[in-house]
Amino acid sequence: MPQADDAELTNLYSAATNFDVEDNEPNTGPPGNPPAASFDLHVEAVAGNVIGNSSADYRLTLTAIDETLAAPNAGMSRTADQEFNAANGWNPGGGAGNFLKEQVFSIPVPNGVQGHVFRYVGTLVSKNGDIVSFIESNRFILV
Repeated sequence: MPQADDAELTNLYSAATNFDVEDNEPNTGPPGNPPAASFDLHVEAVAGNVIGNSSADYRLTLTAIDETLAAPNAGMSRTADQEFNAANGWNPGGGAGNFLKEQVFSIPVPNGVQGHVFRYVGTLVSKNGDIVSFIESNRFILV
């Protein structure tokens, strides 16, 4: 658990669209069906009771790394400027007056990446730099 004035990313994982279960082949369709055109990227975080509803500004960056090419994939990456408040998904929970956040991003699968292995690197950095957290996702393959 974070300090009262801190926040941290706690989970980052790929999943099939509309599923809340980590999947290392997130765009695989049911047998006999083509691969899905997108997948979900789940982000979970916790903030202490002082910062969790403070409306302080931060940037959430989710960088897709194409492990096959050893390079970032800008089209699959996401950046969001947000605030620590209920309007941005921070809700009381987790004990000790902490705040929890779960957010899902829909990621389209671009052409030409079938068979590539990916991972995400997520960072949460407050505007003033007082709060910094990072996390890596599971590795996964797109079909």
